[in-house]
Amino acid sequence: MKAQPIVLIAQNKIPRDAINITSPFTGKVIELSNHPEPLFSFGTLGPGVMVQTTSHKILAPFDGVLLQVKNAGTEFILQAKNGLKILINLTLPESAAITHTHIAQLNGSQVFKGQRLAYFDLRELDSPLLGSLILLNGHNLGTFHHSHLQVKAGEDTLLTIIKKK
Repeated sequence: MKAQPIVLIAQNKIPRDAINITSPFTGKVIELSNHPEPLFSFGTLGPGVMVQTTSHKILAPFDGVLLQVKNAGTEFILQAKNGLKILINLTLPESAAITHTHIAQLNGSQVFKGQRLAYFDLRELDSPLLGSLILLNGHNLGTFHHSHLQVKAGEDTLLTIIKKK
């Protein structure tokens, strides 16, 4: 089983009624099929995109609710006001552990686009932290796209859903 493709699209080709999800990460956008864990690379949990992070902050990509923080703060499940649910997953290099973490929000908290969800001290890592944004529902809404090769957390769109007509 292959991950559902997330196709690069020029921003001027995105229709006005598309659903845009802002990046919670800053860094280089990478296809999810390159994820080191098969659960993600094969798209088992849903379509998504990965970012090789260059910043220590993880921000809320939209207004909604933080449903759950899991795995010592490396997984966040959020639900947008429109009902979309996403998983934000952080994958650490096998040889590393993050010793300084600050989780800014608790389960059930209202979150607002651009609000800090977590902070990680990345200085001790010898290779980049991988951040993944996975769509947990809405698989049949349409086609999935990204329009940036580099993203800035809280500013750039990481995932766009062009709705079926």
